[in-house]
Amino acid sequence: MRVLHCRQSERIWGPERQIISLAERLPSFGIELELVMFRRYGLTQTPHPLVEHLRTIGCVAHEVDAGPRHIPAVIKFMRSRLRQCDILHTHEFKSNILGYIANRLYRRPWVATDHYLAKDDICMRFFGLVDSWSLKRVDAIVTPSAGQSLQLPHDVDADRIHVIHHSINAIDFSDGASQSRVSLRRRYGVQGNQPLISVVGRLEPIKGHHDLLFTAKQLLAERPDLRFWMIGDGHLADWLQLQSGDLGLSHAVQFLGYQEDVASLIAASDIIVLPSYYESFGMVLIEAMSLAKPVIASAVGGIPEVISDGVHGYLFAPGDRQELGRLITRLADHPQQAKALGLAGQKHVRQAFPVDSMVDSMASLYRQMVFPGSARSHVEDHDPAWISASS
Repeated sequence: MRVLHCRQSERIWGPERQIISLAERLPSFGIELELVMFRRYGLTQTPHPLVEHLRTIGCVAHEVDAGPRHIPAVIKFMRSRLRQCDILHTHEFKSNILGYIANRLYRRPWVATDHYLAKDDICMRFFGLVDSWSLKRVDAIVTPSAGQSLQLPHDVDADRIHVIHHSINAIDFSDGASQSRVSLRRRYGVQGNQPLISVVGRLEPIKGHHDLLFTAKQLLAERPDLRFWMIGDGHLADWLQLQSGDLGLSHAVQFLGYQEDVASLIAASDIIVLPSYYESFGMVLIEAMSLAKPVIASAVGGIPEVISDGVHGYLFAPGDRQELGRLITRLADHPQQAKALGLAGQKHVRQAFPVDSMVDSMASLYRQMVFPGSARSHVEDHDPAWISASS
């Protein structure tokens, strides 16, 4: 069986890491993954890091220009690849729309993973309407959380919705934190005894970085030893840095930009904060928890499915800067409590979000799409007869 994944993005974020996990593990189920990456209009960087990574592990990965004038060629190319594949799997509004058009010729079973689409302007609201129209026509919709499934159009049949949580290989991620905590902190001027609070993610309005900046301003008046890292890039990068300077935070808040070695930076931090106004899952949370870091996150979208408040981390209402500051202070003032919370989160992640579970669920879904009525057990998915029949 061969599954054609289609995706548009600029970097390797949470969804891309899930695709990598699938590409690495699906072959044991007799399933091959092929990728078509749409190069975002206006970007010249090539190859995309996801394409580069998949090629190193032996996957077929293509990268195509997807600007307006290239659309007919993109659809033609997708049709040529669908002819060689058994399933189409799309990942965001652009691949959903192009997938719908391209798939009308061969009518392959179609799976779409629904990631949150921020409708910040008129253009994105229009794309959101078109995306909703296309999602009503897919054979199966995968959401990374039950919370995200509530964002789907109301008239999508419930039996087409499949909640498959994002996952992590906790041991591999921990082993990936290869850089020294001490040297990393020293590189950015953080002293050994200074509590370091980090936020990892795209610098976009929905991520709530501005709330953390104002919270930092209040906290530093009482705890001038606190330090903050903003890890990631995005449209608000320049504005947030200007705002940080206007608030007098340049000595305490550092913008590290996009970093590939996120594991080492999380390991060098003491507290991980996710102050988003919406998250379909919150991949960075399970990454931080796998490293036994205490986490504080807004109670939105799929986050309450990842964290039980007061057990695996702390939750607060989005935009509540006072509560965010109180929780940061609690963990900074009580390192033993922070450590216990981190260890509880680590145990929870290893039990609740193992990568094999995600891959097993996705393989079972693919099997259901090609062989309707087939069983959904891990053992049967590895049955040699099925592997032989699907190859």
